[in-house]
Amino acid sequence: MEYLSNGILELEVSLRGAELRSLRRVACPTEYLWQGDPTYWDRRSPILFPNVGKVWQDTVRVGNDAYTLHQHGFLRDMLFRKTADEDRHLAFVCDSDETSLACYPFPFRVQIDYRLLRNVLTVEWTVENTGDQPLPFQIGAHPGFNHSRYDADAPVHGYLSADAASPWISARCDGGFVHPIPADAASPAPASEALPASNYSTFPIDLPHDGLLPLTNETFACDTILEMTGRMHRITLHDADGRPWVTVRHQMPVTAIWSPCGGRAPFICIEPWEGCCDPEGYDGQLRDRHYSHILPPQQRWTTSYDIIVE
Repeated sequence: MEYLSNGILELEVSLRGAELRSLRRVACPTEYLWQGDPTYWDRRSPILFPNVGKVWQDTVRVGNDAYTLHQHGFLRDMLFRKTADEDRHLAFVCDSDETSLACYPFPFRVQIDYRLLRNVLTVEWTVENTGDQPLPFQIGAHPGFNHSRYDADAPVHGYLSADAASPWISARCDGGFVHPIPADAASPAPASEALPASNYSTFPIDLPHDGLLPLTNETFACDTILEMTGRMHRITLHDADGRPWVTVRHQMPVTAIWSPCGGRAPFICIEPWEGCCDPEGYDGQLRDRHYSHILPPQQRWTTSYDIIVE
């Protein structure tokens, strides 16, 4: 386990998946990050690559060939090597290998940087195409955050707020796949369309006048709140008294918000995505999945998101 502290926040990162494993304030023992109890979910903050969400029938197509890729990809289980351990900064790198090339035939390098500045943790991803063909990929975050105080019998466990105006618009996600509107009813959108939500079945989430969405045992009966309109870039988890607890800030096109057991769990995941799960029945090319990036040979692509401990 690798450690980092700036005197205000301290964190731990595993070499497996370069996964954030702990996030605490130095001055108190409170753990903000979900700790992986397998009763609910055995991960903490995996990095999703080269696909975000499920691919239809666990199969992707590259030209005339088919490959097996499972939900959220394989990077979360690969071993990284530490390349920087400096004041307020850790960096990790992972390269493609024989195992990854067998299911995703593209050479790559992924670097993950963790930086601390006061009460903010910045997580930066850099994807490098080390091959000689264009690299199609998606990447996403999946951090879980503990509720400040969790009582399974309480009517409200906390609240959510965001910078998107009410109502929030969530795509319907059935069995881990977005539900497409029938072709004759959908507005046309090319595979490269940045905001294809108009082609998917959606439902509104109306917020109370105070802008705080109560988190109850029924909030996630829909499984996942999947905001694909690109309007949501700052999401705050509040405690049961309405006080801000932790915020995720990003500039990515998709935000997923999830808690298992329909919301009957002591944590919630706030997930910025540069990617999304397949529509039901998708059998197109890997490069044509919505929100995929196509990185030219020997080029790099970088983005980041922040976790703000309130």
